[in-house]
Amino acid sequence: MATKSLAIAMFIVVVSTFVVLGKSSPLLSQESDEDHKIPDIISNSKEFILEEKEAKSGDYCGGKDIVKTIIVNQHGSSSNNGTFTRIQDAIDSIQVNNNRWVKIYIHAGTYKEKVDVRMNKPCIVLEGENRHNTIVTYGDHQKTDTSATFTSSPSNVVVTGITFKNSFNVRLRREIKDEIEEEGKILPAVAARIYGNNTAFYKCGFIGYQDTLFDIIGNHYFKKCYIQGEVDFIFGNGQSFYENCVINATGGELPGFVTAQSRNKSTDEGGFVFERGHVLGSGKINLGRAWGLYSRVIFHGTYFESIITPQGWNAWDHVGQEDKFTYAEVNCKGPGSNTKDRVKWEKKLNYSDMQKFSLSSFVNKDGWLQNLPISLNS
Repeated sequence: MATKSLAIAMFIVVVSTFVVLGKSSPLLSQESDEDHKIPDIISNSKEFILEEKEAKSGDYCGGKDIVKTIIVNQHGSSSNNGTFTRIQDAIDSIQVNNNRWVKIYIHAGTYKEKVDVRMNKPCIVLEGENRHNTIVTYGDHQKTDTSATFTSSPSNVVVTGITFKNSFNVRLRREIKDEIEEEGKILPAVAARIYGNNTAFYKCGFIGYQDTLFDIIGNHYFKKCYIQGEVDFIFGNGQSFYENCVINATGGELPGFVTAQSRNKSTDEGGFVFERGHVLGSGKINLGRAWGLYSRVIFHGTYFESIITPQGWNAWDHVGQEDKFTYAEVNCKGPGSNTKDRVKWEKKLNYSDMQKFSLSSFVNKDGWLQNLPISLNS
């Protein structure tokens, strides 16, 4: 193995196309391909440079030790005493290509700003007091590649105790609930979009309505998080494990969709696995629809309230090719877990099948979760 200090092996992923299934729906605004495009860093046949570590996450970031803590307090005086009033300013203060864990501790408050952890800022911990009182909110909308309140692009990022909210559709539903669908005002409005490999969220919140959490690419772990929305509100092709998360479908005129998973090749590693947790809300909701030809979503041991539609899943633009999907419910519970009237093409996975989708096998093969600088078990 190379002995370079960062133990980095560089590789290039060329993404030549990304299939956009922007099919209109009574629940959706009239969206163009532009509205659902992937950001420039991985689109238009450009080369997307990823830093693939030979070593584990903790080794790459200098072990488990946090070498510096930066404070954010919106009521603080100024940065000259080591306290920033804006989260983005604190992130920007970290050196480019940082290779040691740096923690940004965020005091309780509602921070009205967009926050962007750029590709050259790895090895960052963002720690709020808790998701109920540490909130980052913004109201941008229309395009999934520009509207996100929070964006994280580098590998090795850990976030705890923060809620990320896109207030656009949430505000509309509160103010003109009876009119928004008729007037077509529901638009893509992303609360968070995640690119980086080995990214973990613990006790965080994600609040929106359409396209809340853009789980784009990379190994991601969400534990004890709260995710709220109605239309495709967990979407993308991340290789992600959601453990003991609460998913709140906020209801609409017609049933919405929890997931829109965009795996497009049988060899793609992406997919969403939901381990235990709770799906609740108002109105009716489908578990997912296929944004990619090989869309993959699995619920295991999840408690479903009675809001789940009988059919459960939707093929979207891939009617007649449903055999390529991996949609499954395994040992789920609750009044919405009866699969008698589910679509006939839902997969039946056994114990052996599920071993491929365990936490250790699906997102933690190299043990990166054991090498983080903070515990995710409190």
